[in-house]
Amino acid sequence: MFHFKGLGDRKDLQELIDFIILQDLGYSNYNNWVQRTEHELDKGYKSVILAFSGRELVGDLIYQPHKEVACFLELKNLRIHPELRERKFAEFMLKQPEVENKGKYDAIICDIPAFRPKIVKFMESQGYEVFRTLPLYNKNRGDAVMLKFLNETSRRLLLPIAEKIVLQKAV
Repeated sequence: MFHFKGLGDRKDLQELIDFIILQDLGYSNYNNWVQRTEHELDKGYKSVILAFSGRELVGDLIYQPHKEVACFLELKNLRIHPELRERKFAEFMLKQPEVENKGKYDAIICDIPAFRPKIVKFMESQGYEVFRTLPLYNKNRGDAVMLKFLNETSRRLLLPIAEKIVLQKAV
């Protein structure tokens, strides 16, 4: 049986940290990110949707308010256990921040390594669009910055702001 929930207690937090630390995927400064994320989840700055199969954690979606633009929600980490992919967990988890924060944000932003085109296509199928592809974390690798505007007015008003914050973040 599968179920989804937010962070309930320290046990959930430790289980999440154990889950993501085993899936480094070669990101630079990954261990530092994991430690910072643990602290920010514990303090309530970041939020998470957890996916369980029985009692085993099999997926997560970590998100937070954007640090520079208050009307953006930023997705930080989405992972599904390899054996359970393509079962609609990710689709469900991506919808939850929108539903749980309805009216608080005008857009959702995330970035995906450009060498992961299947993930970029998946996000496009969920209503996200590639805004820019540029090196964010490594000057030798591009990252697709993706946006999902939650209403048409937001698209017109926020495109210039998105342009500014994305270009500031490039390495």
